[in-house]
Amino acid sequence: MRGSIQVLADAGYDRPKVDMARPADTDPSEELLEAMPDAIVMVGRDGRVVRVNKRAESLSGYSRRELVGMAVEELVPEVLRSAHVAHRAAYQRRPTVRSMGTHLDIRFRRKDGSEFRADIALSPVMTEQVALVVASVRDITDRKRAEEELLQAQERFRLVVEGVRDYAIFMLDREGHVSTWSPAAARIKGYEADEVLSRHFSIFYPQADVDAGKPERELATAAEAGRYEEEGWRVRKDGSRFWASVVITAIRDPAGKLLGFAKITRDITERKRQDDRIRAALEVAQATLEGRGEEELLQLIAERARALAEADHGLVMLEDADPDALFVAAADGPRASAIRGNRVPSPGSQAALVLASGRALVLDDASSITADSGAMFAALNMGPAVMVRLASRERGFGGVAVTNEPGGHRFTASDQHLVELFASQAAVGLEYNRVREDMQRLAVLEDRERIGRELHDGAIQALFAVGMGLQGLAMMTADTALRDRLESTVVQIDEVIRDLRNYIFGLRPGLAADRHLRQALLQLAQQLDEQHRVACAVEVDDAVAARLAGRAAQIIQVAREGLSNVGRHAGAATCRLSLRVEDGLAVLEIEDDGRGFVPEDHAASGWGLRNLTDRAAAMGGSLEISSVPGEGTTVRLRFPA
Repeated sequence: MRGSIQVLADAGYDRPKVDMARPADTDPSEELLEAMPDAIVMVGRDGRVVRVNKRAESLSGYSRRELVGMAVEELVPEVLRSAHVAHRAAYQRRPTVRSMGTHLDIRFRRKDGSEFRADIALSPVMTEQVALVVASVRDITDRKRAEEELLQAQERFRLVVEGVRDYAIFMLDREGHVSTWSPAAARIKGYEADEVLSRHFSIFYPQADVDAGKPERELATAAEAGRYEEEGWRVRKDGSRFWASVVITAIRDPAGKLLGFAKITRDITERKRQDDRIRAALEVAQATLEGRGEEELLQLIAERARALAEADHGLVMLEDADPDALFVAAADGPRASAIRGNRVPSPGSQAALVLASGRALVLDDASSITADSGAMFAALNMGPAVMVRLASRERGFGGVAVTNEPGGHRFTASDQHLVELFASQAAVGLEYNRVREDMQRLAVLEDRERIGRELHDGAIQALFAVGMGLQGLAMMTADTALRDRLESTVVQIDEVIRDLRNYIFGLRPGLAADRHLRQALLQLAQQLDEQHRVACAVEVDDAVAARLAGRAAQIIQVAREGLSNVGRHAGAATCRLSLRVEDGLAVLEIEDDGRGFVPEDHAASGWGLRNLTDRAAAMGGSLEISSVPGEGTTVRLRFPA
């Protein structure tokens, strides 16, 4: 029967292999129909069923006897029967082959009245007797359910992806081109879908990473290991950077073929900033506790403030010896060497306003303040800037600032809080260092007190007893020459006792603390006149003396050492002792009109010059000695105020 074979071929089935050994009387078309996996229903022009297979019986619930002769509309739900009649008539007028998979919503009615979703292929067949329509019926209930579940799952996934705001979720093809884009990806990276689809994902990386081939290496790692994960810098459409947590996962089909990659990116810039701030704060705290010097500590603060604020420059300013200026104690950035140590005029400047008010200053363009802030800010070429006060116990003594070049990014409230954090740490560090230095100084002074007591109660009393004994012998002897020698020796012992008492005066801090520094220096000048007949003029800047009250003991000791050298060695008639400020440094100067000497010949000899040099180093200063034979000597000590 040509029609049956043709129907099966048109329905998409391969011709079955025919067993040539079957009995000759077996109808091959009947065997073929029964072997079909789908229900086969043949319908005549009158719309009645003329032939079915066993699968049609099991699928419909009707027996073959019931099906043959039944109007085909009986297998259609009642609400669709009238429409089916019209469809059947139209098909018979223009019969064509209709394959399965047309996605029509077709319903099949069973004998018990239940319905199932079906896919039906139709094929017209002309036999020798009559024209037939062969329908291949397949129950697609499970397939439709699976498709609907898949669609629902896809829709849920789409809603989840589009509803996630903190993660950019998108797909890449095997070469790394963007194939899907989510609203969160657009928000985080700044690109809309039409701007980024089909572009290579390397556009999200800094140029240095692109040049180094980093994006390609990440895909290769994900393809090999199944996953790649890292944290690093990424770039938005506007060129700004953010710190990202990135996961790239390889997507493969059931056979293991690589289809592409899923990429998830999260902006964790703020978390990184918090972590960096904590690490920097701990680093500064550790440096403080380790007792690092003030200069090193302030430089560390300038470096960390600049780095964390992503600024071009960071600087720490402190009060200068000149009350009308601040000086840059530490700086970091391309122009650090040009601004470190510079002075900023304080009256009327923005820095002075910050110090006076205690309120931070955030400027989008600081170029307007360079005119009233001296050469230092002009050298910075400032654009956006943040300045905060450096204070301790409500007393401002400096400031911390970060600046950018003109056109650089503006600073935010978060940057202001960051700079305020480092300003607080700088204040704590400075106070800690000063307290530690005071503790060390106190220990030294206590030791000096002990040595002074021992000298007074031991050595001086012993020398005094020896002098008394020699003086008694001088009174008892009749030898004039011996009496003169004994009296001369007693005078020398008195001078030694006087010198020891002078040293005790320097060792005991109470003697300097009980007097104004000016008064102590005047007393030293008076002693020089009394002991060595050298007239000494004293010139003291009272403002400087008041600021140096805490270092009075050191200053008096240096002055005593220098005046002692004048009295012993200079052969001078007059001397001048002065204390003043030059170029931001305190200067203690002793100038005499004595015989002078060649400094190079005496650099390594004698305790006097060596002691002065050591004391200058201990004060963080430097000693300058200028002398010409026959023209006198000038000793100049420079040290921080």
